[in-house]
Amino acid sequence: MKKQILLVEDEPTIQRLLHFILSKEFDVRSTANGYEAFLWLEKQEIPDLIIMDWVMPQMDGRTFLKSLKVSGLYCDIPVIVLSAAETIQEELKDFPSLINYCLNKPFDPIKLKETIGNIFNSSTYGFVN
Repeated sequence: MKKQILLVEDEPTIQRLLHFILSKEFDVRSTANGYEAFLWLEKQEIPDLIIMDWVMPQMDGRTFLKSLKVSGLYCDIPVIVLSAAETIQEELKDFPSLINYCLNKPFDPIKLKETIGNIFNSSTYGFVN
């Protein structure tokens, strides 16, 4: 059975790219923002990984991540943050134990797949640039 990844990304082009890169190996589901992600989580099974953008409408990455990690049900889901925000590394210093990795956009698809493999094969935490 394929591991399930939930994408929380508001840009349709990035969503399609991530689906193309990941769908052969993983069951990939998408939502456009943190609010939609929580609605999806309430109706579906818990994914094995969340890949999320930081700057999104309705519920941004900061709010989504805080809400996700304080919930008893979803707090153990590994998280990869993908962001083009220039200040993302500085902003994520406030959340050192809440994310597994941060990849800057544009990201290398090979590095993303390696990062996912590392998460599924270990409990490594850190930043990947």
